Amino acid sequence: MEDGIRDRIKDGIKDEAVSGLDLGAGARRILGMDIGGTNLRMGLVDETLIVSALEVIPARQVYEADDTPQALGAVILDYIRRNSNGRVPVMVAAGFPSVVDRHRRRLYSSTNFPGLDGVDIVEALEDRLGIPVIIDHDAYYLLANDIWQLKLPSEGAVAGFYFGTGMGNAIYINGRPFIGKNGTAAEVGHIQMGLEQRPCSCGNKGCVEMYCCGKALEQLQKAHFPHTGIGDLFTQWGHTQVLDEFVQAMSIPVVAEINILDPEAVVIGGGIVQMKSFPREKLVRCILEHTRKPYPAENLQIYFSQPSPANGIVGAAIAGFKKIGMEMG
Repeated sequence: MEDGIRDRIKDGIKDEAVSGLDLGAGARRILGMDIGGTNLRMGLVDETLIVSALEVIPARQVYEADDTPQALGAVILDYIRRNSNGRVPVMVAAGFPSVVDRHRRRLYSSTNFPGLDGVDIVEALEDRLGIPVIIDHDAYYLLANDIWQLKLPSEGAVAGFYFGTGMGNAIYINGRPFIGKNGTAAEVGHIQMGLEQRPCSCGNKGCVEMYCCGKALEQLQKAHFPHTGIGDLFTQWGHTQVLDEFVQAMSIPVVAEINILDPEAVVIGGGIVQMKSFPREKLVRCILEHTRKPYPAENLQIYFSQPSPANGIVGAAIAGFKKIGMEMG
């Protein structure tokens, strides 16, 4: 993090983000953000969903600060000043690896991005930046991008599953995100496996996410393949029972949600399925094997997300443009 940002965090100075910058009609760009436990990605997205000034910074530069909301605001403000060309974006749309309350203001269970639990991050950022802010669970923005990219139907249900450091899940019904009574819908990674009782970040034990996410894969690598880099696991050891069971575990939450929703389409993404030699066909076979017959198994549509660092950024911008009344084609 630059010294100037560190100084602003340390001193607690609230900068006037829009001072001297143009908020005119020509500034219809949204600052989309994909905030993960490893990296924080941000970019300016115009009305055609073209991303410019894409930047990636280590997330720890923010969450290791004494005041995470202030640190995050400082990073965003610094980005805007360097990349806005004198025009402030009309909105910031940020996806977090966290449970988000029903009002889409507060974050909970932010274990992969510490320092934000219970914080009204919308208020904190709007006070700091002086422009509107919207937030959501990052999986909802990833799925918004995939629905647009894959031209998936707006009627019926579409479910997205994103296997990264943790497992993100999102559901859209009739073109709208389904978030549930408390905002905590689409947490299928927390169904119980009924096997070992591995502690989960949600406070329970034995959640399926603890058997099929990046954290679980790292544990398998250390225990069974310590001399193989994690990026080469499926290339060298994809045939083993250990990794076969890992892939089968990935299918469990997907199948559970498919059998509940009978969706129009399913999208699978995240860093794990994008690993070298990851057995996508095996995962699809596992899903189809355990999905209810004859339907929804017989005509189930399964897609894989196209890898891009801009996916969450574009998805966030799509949600932002809809918020201000623009329907994206």
